[in-house]
Amino acid sequence: MHAEGSTFSQIASLLGLDRRTVKKYYRMDEQLYESFLSGKEERSKLLSPYEGFVKEKLEALPSASTAQVHDWLKEHHSEFPPTSPRTVYNFVMWVRQKYRIMTEERTRDYMRVEELPYGAQGQADFGQYTLRSAEGRKKVWFFSLVLSASRYKYVHFSDRPFTTGTAIEAHEAAFRFLGGIPKELVYDQDRLFLVDENLGELLLTKEFKTYVFERDYQIYFCRKADPQSKGKIENVIGYIKKNFLYGRLYHDIEVLQSQVLAWLARTGNAMVHGTTKKVPMQEWEQEKAHLSSWAPIGLMPDYIVSAVLKDNMFNYKGNSYSVPCGTYKGKGTYLNLRLEEGDVLAVYNQQEELLCHHELYSGRGKTVINTDHKRDKSGKVRDLIHQTAALFSDRQQALVFLEKIREQKPRYARDQVQAIRDAISGSDGPMKDTALDTCMVRSLFDATAFKEILRQLTELALQPTSREAMIKLLDPANLKKAEIRPKGSDIRVYENLFNTRL
Repeated sequence: MHAEGSTFSQIASLLGLDRRTVKKYYRMDEQLYESFLSGKEERSKLLSPYEGFVKEKLEALPSASTAQVHDWLKEHHSEFPPTSPRTVYNFVMWVRQKYRIMTEERTRDYMRVEELPYGAQGQADFGQYTLRSAEGRKKVWFFSLVLSASRYKYVHFSDRPFTTGTAIEAHEAAFRFLGGIPKELVYDQDRLFLVDENLGELLLTKEFKTYVFERDYQIYFCRKADPQSKGKIENVIGYIKKNFLYGRLYHDIEVLQSQVLAWLARTGNAMVHGTTKKVPMQEWEQEKAHLSSWAPIGLMPDYIVSAVLKDNMFNYKGNSYSVPCGTYKGKGTYLNLRLEEGDVLAVYNQQEELLCHHELYSGRGKTVINTDHKRDKSGKVRDLIHQTAALFSDRQQALVFLEKIREQKPRYARDQVQAIRDAISGSDGPMKDTALDTCMVRSLFDATAFKEILRQLTELALQPTSREAMIKLLDPANLKKAEIRPKGSDIRVYENLFNTRL
């Protein structure tokens, strides 16, 4: 076959052998090959007793993996000896070759997409790569966009994983570089852009939806596991890795970005394209006139959208984090996540109300629960406020006071109201009403302040007023000392000191 012009790869494919095996056989003379065959016939195999079983299974299920066959052997043969996966693999491949049982190839029929007119479409995707640096190894992420007609491309690097906000910034940099916006962009189903897709119904992340509306271009999301739909950008990602990034030394992200722009000018967009046989830069000179105009706009907030699970948790980078009980309102409940300084994640609901903060966990598989989230406090706090307000003479004023506390200290509202309720338990009615009046007048919406005022009022009320109670006479016959009155202070002095303390 080789003498007739077939390559080793073609021969290997036809015979179901490895290319290196074909080359090894080819180099043998007849005597050496006969000796080789004789040695194979004499050599016994550890798994030979199971040849019939493996043959039967492979004929019934040609696409079965070696690991699956290994499990079947252990399942159906209790006496099957402990055997390494590699030994089973070699035996299964030997059975396949002996009986010519080839794996069923699942190929998808598709045709090359015809060339599109200028300005009609662009394709975008993300990639990542690990470079050498002075400190060791450095991982970088990049966004690339290519115009489908001219094959003119742009690359934007980042030293951190992209968020929706930074991906939008990369779009803006790309449109500035390209000099305009194509009518349609093709994407993967990336979580930065797409929350969910069901039978063609797309649910975009809030900020990306706003951005696409502002920029007014059409979007097309490929089906999952369908790289052929955007083959142009897939080729570009591979081209960037093999031609630009391979062997490059990392200094910092700014240097890398300047290097890639220089590479685009001399190679990426300056060399003849293998498919179109044209130079992308020259083609772009004609295509840019067909692009929609571009002008800078204010960028959207840097949010990431995440779904709320039934147990009031959400997932972020391989870890689970809690949200307050009651956040989950059924399927379709989503959160907006924003990464703040110090690796702190701010969690907002869809009404952009802050729910909580979480410090990010560096590993994976961790469940992070804030114990304050375990109970549904919305209804219970409201009931507690009404129950506590009913203990005051002026219930309406007490409601205003307690609601002010809840407004100013939402995270500790329950503890604050409970502390006030405990303080007035068994307290004299006028005193707790006076303490409430004092707090309202001075705008002291705090349980600690209320308790302190109530304590002072209680102490004043308990002070004895009669001379006999104030002074215990050692000599009842001598009343001179009893006539002495201790020096007193005006209550306003203490009130002023108290105000200064608060």
